[in-house]
Amino acid sequence: MTIKPETQKRLEDFVKRVDYVRSLSYFEGGEEIVGFELKKVGDKWQADFYQPSDEKRDALLFNIRLFIQDKDDISLRRLVELYDDPGISSVWKEEHEHYRKELNKRLDRIAAEGKKGKITHRDVLDMFLYGKFGHRDEDDKSYKLYQEWITDKNEFEIMHNTFHTVLVWILAVVINISVASREELQRHGILISAS
Repeated sequence: MTIKPETQKRLEDFVKRVDYVRSLSYFEGGEEIVGFELKKVGDKWQADFYQPSDEKRDALLFNIRLFIQDKDDISLRRLVELYDDPGISSVWKEEHEHYRKELNKRLDRIAAEGKKGKITHRDVLDMFLYGKFGHRDEDDKSYKLYQEWITDKNEFEIMHNTFHTVLVWILAVVINISVASREELQRHGILISAS
């Protein structure tokens, strides 16, 4: 059984967008995209954080929103709509479901806990994406969360680094789903050249 034309278009659009995202300079760090190094300076410890530049981050955010905002038909959540296509394989459905569930488990884990309470990795994603970089609405819960948790340079460095880590997790999932989507298209005789 073949997939519906709308399913084919969405899978092709997803794969092409992921191919484009993979071409961004955000990935120039290789396996050292984001992290920190601890070193002793005198008798004190110092943490040096590293992650891609703000310009590289912003280029990525412009594109990654397509995968996480439900108004886009290639969002991870909206791709569930393709499960109703009788032509789509159980292999693709299982892979999509697996990667999406694993990402959601990670996002729902506690990222920080202390005097201010607890926040999850999903909260960190939202407070930077919707409360800092992508939007500016003082009534928005993500904006308020950012204002509560980021009150000095150290908090910014730690949470900004965590935000980049979450972006890498999302990227890993969309890349894996893209591989599964490319293979699904190939099962139906549809080839998309790798970028």
